[in-house]
Amino acid sequence: MTLRIFSSPQWTQSRGVSASFVSALILALLVASTSLQSAVLRFESAGTYLVDDMYYLDCFALIELADAPANALVNGVELNFVVELAVHRNRRWWIDTPVYERRLRYRLFYYDLTRHFRVVEVHTGNTTNYRSLDQALRHLGSLSRYPLLPAARIKRHKRYTASVRIGLDRTRLPGPLMAQALVSRAWQMESEVFKWSLN
Repeated sequence: MTLRIFSSPQWTQSRGVSASFVSALILALLVASTSLQSAVLRFESAGTYLVDDMYYLDCFALIELADAPANALVNGVELNFVVELAVHRNRRWWIDTPVYERRLRYRLFYYDLTRHFRVVEVHTGNTTNYRSLDQALRHLGSLSRYPLLPAARIKRHKRYTASVRIGLDRTRLPGPLMAQALVSRAWQMESEVFKWSLN
């Protein structure tokens, strides 16, 4: 693919656009056009089980970063991920009714001084350090015995569907990088919604 960009001093001056801004925009477009590698975010498994009147969730997502976000991470850019959980009551002739929705936030960043990756669970405040990126991503993609919702919220003889999804929150990236992330495939990190029957 050939990218053709046209610009002129008259155009920039007449609109008050600086040459440095145009140069930065051109560079971002060029980087985006050549960044063809895609990230991988895919749930391999998810399921719920009932223990002592509480539904618990276990799930695992495979997460692999493309080169661009991986390089940004080790150069000081913090990555924010969001896990979206939901339970809907199935309706045959109408829109499914949500009975539970929650977003779990995670922060992932790299400490150059100690050369380790840190995962912060914003919803709990728990912090864990890892020597490798693979280990940190495995933590991000895993929930074990997570208390989803009380059984009292589930009506007898009704059917419910649970779902989970994970994605990168690109709105929390630094300004110039966020503009690139909106058009680059390497930064489009969002899994498909994984669904299963709750009961």
